[in-house]
Amino acid sequence: MTEWSCENPEEHCDLHACQLTASTRHPEIDKMFENPRYACINCGAKVHDAANVCNPKEL
Repeated sequence: MTEWSCENPEEHCDLHACQLTASTRHPEIDKMFENPRYACINCGAKVHDAANVCNPKEL
């Protein structure tokens, strides 16, 4: 896997932080950023669940 790959590309457009932060934010999306435990190696987004980023790394 390369540094800029996505571990779960089928969910990339709808559920990953890098795509959601580019869209209009609302409270349900903001919840994924509370109490972050993972960061995306690609874009640096910090989220609670590793499934919400392309290339997670535990904080």
